[in-house]
Amino acid sequence: MSPEALVLGLLSAVRGVPLAIVYAFLLTDQPRRLLLAYVAAGVVVTLGVGVVVVTWLHTGTREADDTTGRLLVDLVLGAVAVLWALLRLSGRELRRARTRPARSSVVPPALERRLRAPTVPLAGAAGFATNLPGLYYLAALVAILQTHPSAVSGIAQVAVYTLLRFTVPVGALLLVALRPDRTLGTVRSLHAWGRRHARVLLALLVGAVGVYLLVKALTGLLA
Repeated sequence: MSPEALVLGLLSAVRGVPLAIVYAFLLTDQPRRLLLAYVAAGVVVTLGVGVVVVTWLHTGTREADDTTGRLLVDLVLGAVAVLWALLRLSGRELRRARTRPARSSVVPPALERRLRAPTVPLAGAAGFATNLPGLYYLAALVAILQTHPSAVSGIAQVAVYTLLRFTVPVGALLLVALRPDRTLGTVRSLHAWGRRHARVLLALLVGAVGVYLLVKALTGLLA
């Protein structure tokens, strides 16, 4: 298993929008059904795309041109991540936000309105939309391919990454099923702490991943 994919899977578990969606579902009177729909749709997307990529590209992954191509992908992803993190930490987003009404959620306004009365189909759609390939996912696929996996090994690594990516909603689902009386109190405490530190934590996480990808790509390209 690629160590990079493991780390990226853990980082994927703490993305802001999915965490806010899970929290919104826990405040409803049918959290189990909503969380189940969200997880099912998200797993289908994550596994589906990953399986297609690793089974399609696992052959010939030892060739130099393929290795160079994946390093270039790392270079671009790393540069984008570092730039975004620097802008976030610089406070430019906060200065722009002063010209707009203040918002207490990281969820897009249209989705935030719908989450006030979520339905199972909406939960499924949210699971699909928020788990389309992004920075962490693409970087994880590149890391998996760099292990030169067989089709079976590649699929297994994608499955492990998917399990890590959905740690929070699956954990919330288990809490609701096993300890419904304590779920809301626990989640509210974690949510309040996360909202206070979200901007800096997210910027540091994304920035760290970006720096790592840049170093790895430059080291490989210059070797």
